[in-house]
Amino acid sequence: MEKIALVTDSTVYLPKKYLEKNKIHVVSLNIIDGEKSYKELEVDNDFVFKRQDEKAGLTTSQPAPSEFVDAYEKAFKEGYEKVFVLTLSKGLSGTYQSAILGRNMVDEKDKIHVFDTNNAAYGNELLLEKLVDIIKEEKTSAAVIKRMEKIIEDTHLYFTVENLFSLQKGGRLSKAQALLGTVLRVKPIIRVVDGKLKLEHKERTHKKVHKYLVDKVLTDENREGKTLNVRIITRDSEENALELKKLIEENVKDSKITITDYLGPVFSIHIGKKGFGLAWFYE
Repeated sequence: MEKIALVTDSTVYLPKKYLEKNKIHVVSLNIIDGEKSYKELEVDNDFVFKRQDEKAGLTTSQPAPSEFVDAYEKAFKEGYEKVFVLTLSKGLSGTYQSAILGRNMVDEKDKIHVFDTNNAAYGNELLLEKLVDIIKEEKTSAAVIKRMEKIIEDTHLYFTVENLFSLQKGGRLSKAQALLGTVLRVKPIIRVVDGKLKLEHKERTHKKVHKYLVDKVLTDENREGKTLNVRIITRDSEENALELKKLIEENVKDSKITITDYLGPVFSIHIGKKGFGLAWFYE
């Protein structure tokens, strides 16, 4: 197996110790506050929510291709023979495109593979952790890519939030969708489809949201004879996350479940302060 370096972006909110242990280089997205621009890695959620309470129109932007070039060149200088890159879905951000442009700007571009994840945040956390494991298990980089691309194809992400207007302001949902979900006080269920957000379903109670999400996991066409890998996200909704975990464990014997309560500044701008969801794949 070639020596493989990993590069990701700052919306993969895995613990710093994990990133350092596995020598994963992180390229930061940007937070735009009027005339000022900050690296996501330089600010925190307190900054985001404080500025939003002050009615600041915060926006986000992708890293420049040159930042990926720096990451790639550093990896090759350190002796890595291949670079695998896992970024935010191209349907949600220009980050993927920046990674591709950066790849085309270096001499070793044929040694760099950028995965088109069609996923985001905790979904990409699930994928990156799996990629780290696969690299240890497979004998060739080609085998890693083949297996990883199948997992990406089979990965799903769903979530619900208390207020859809943050998503609407960021252009991720229409104003009509935001009004429908918020004014009527329904529980919106949002799904990532082809790398973009889709308001798929609505329920009246969290209990019905739990059932809807778990039913999706249980009726996944890839389930038979495979292990379920799940990552659950909670934003000020721990009881909902624990209920999802309990329901999954009751119905799926062979499962690996992790829970995270952290969503960083870029996604906090778009998602808001409260919600929960899950991402999963069977392999």
